Amino acid sequence: MKPFLIIPVENQVRELDAKLLVAVLAAQEGWTSIIGAKWCIHQRIGRFPPSIYIAKSLTERGMKMLHIIRRIGHYIIAWDEEAVAHYAPDIYYARRVAKDAFDLIDLLVAWGEDNRDLFYGHPACRREAVRVLGNPRADILRPEMRQLFQDRVDELQREHGNFILFNTNFNHVNGYHDTLNLLYLNNGEWVRGHWSLGMPDEFARGLFHYKRVVFEAFQALIPAVARAFPDRRIVLRPHPSENHDFWRTLLAEYPNVVVRHEGNVVPWLMACDCLIQCGCTTAVEGFLLGTRIVSFTPVEDPRHELRLPNELGTRCRTADEVIAAIRDPDPDLDPGGARRRLVGRFIHGFDNGLASARLIKLLPSHSPYASFARIPLRLSGIIKAELRTINRRRKQRSGSPRHSVEYNRQRFPRLEVSALQEHAERLRKISGAPRPVEVRYRHEDIFEVRARE
Repeated sequence: MKPFLIIPVENQVRELDAKLLVAVLAAQEGWTSIIGAKWCIHQRIGRFPPSIYIAKSLTERGMKMLHIIRRIGHYIIAWDEEAVAHYAPDIYYARRVAKDAFDLIDLLVAWGEDNRDLFYGHPACRREAVRVLGNPRADILRPEMRQLFQDRVDELQREHGNFILFNTNFNHVNGYHDTLNLLYLNNGEWVRGHWSLGMPDEFARGLFHYKRVVFEAFQALIPAVARAFPDRRIVLRPHPSENHDFWRTLLAEYPNVVVRHEGNVVPWLMACDCLIQCGCTTAVEGFLLGTRIVSFTPVEDPRHELRLPNELGTRCRTADEVIAAIRDPDPDLDPGGARRRLVGRFIHGFDNGLASARLIKLLPSHSPYASFARIPLRLSGIIKAELRTINRRRKQRSGSPRHSVEYNRQRFPRLEVSALQEHAERLRKISGAPRPVEVRYRHEDIFEVRARE
C-alpha cells in the first residue's frame, strides 16, 4: 500500500495554513496526506501503513509517541516549531531536545543557519540528518502568498478600523489551567508545572518570575493604551494555550478593547496599524510582513528574554513610551537593513522559493521501516499505540486539564470539509500548483488531501 504523508497539527491557528500548503504541494507529486488534529491522528496512528510522519518538536514529552511511531514503521521528519526564538543553548537543549531524539529522527529540518548551529552544537546530533530548508510557516508570509488572506484583511479593517494589535505569550504564567504553568501553588507551595518540563530548576523559577513581571506590566499597559486611544479599537490575541477568560474579565470595562483568537494571526498582522508584543515569535512574522512593531520590555533580563522578536521593533520600557511609539507617524522599520540581515540568519531562503517545495523534494518514496522482517515490531507498536489511546481517554475522563476536550478544542476548533477544501484550492492557485486537489473526511478532525482524479 502506498505510504501517506502524515501531518499532525497541534495549534490550528498557528500551524494549519502552512501544513496544508505542504499537503497541497505534495499532492502535485502524487502523495496523499493525512492532516488533522495531532491528538486524533495519534489515536489512530497504528491504522496507517508505514508512512512518512512530520513531527513538530523534539521534546522529551513527545519521545514516547515517536518511539511508538518508529515501531509502527513510519519514517520521521521533524522540525522544532519554536526554534526561531530560543534561549541559550544549554536551556534550549534541556527544554526542546530529548536525549534520544536524534536517534529517532530520519530528517531534521532547520529553519535557518542559527537553528542548524544549535542542532550541530548538541553532542548527540547526527549532522548528516540535518537540512537547512526554512519552514512552511515562513512560506505563507511571502509576498505572493499574502493574497490568501486579503479578503480577511479587508473584513478586519472594516470591522475594527485602524486597530492596535496586542499579541501575548503568557502560557507559562497564565496557562489554560494552573498546572500547565511553569509553577503553580499547591497547598501554599510553588511547585513545578507542565511548562517547566526539562528546565533546570533555577532557570524555571527565574523564567517564571520574569514572565510574571512582564505579564503584570501588560495588565497595566493595555488599559493605559485603551485610555490613550479611546476612539480606536484595541485587539488582544492571547497565546493558544493561555487562559483567554482571564483577559476577557480584566478588559471587560474597556469598550474599545476586544479579545479575539480565531484564525491565523497573519491577516491580523497585515490589517493592524501596529503590533505590541514582548518576546513573541509573532514579531518575526510581523516583521516579514512589514508590520510596525512595538516591543514592550519593562524589565532587563538577558537570560530569560527572547531577544530576536524584541530586536525587530521599537523598544519601550514604559506605557508612556509605548503610547508615543504608537503615535509615531513615520517610524524606521529597518534601520540600515540590519533587522533583515538578522532575520536572514534565522529563516533560510525567505526570498528564494518555498521551503515546502524544498521539503517535498527530500521525501523518500517509501518508509525504509516497512519490511516483512519488521512485522512483529510493527504489531507491538500498534498495541502500544492503542494502549496509549486508552490511557489518554482515561486521563480525559479523570479531568486532566491537559487532556480535556475543552483544551483540545481551544487549540484545534472543529473544521468542515468544505471549508478545508476551499482553503486548499486557494493555496494551490496562489502557489501556482497546477493539479486541483481534493479534501476528504477520514475521521473526526482527520482529513485526506490528494490530487483530484
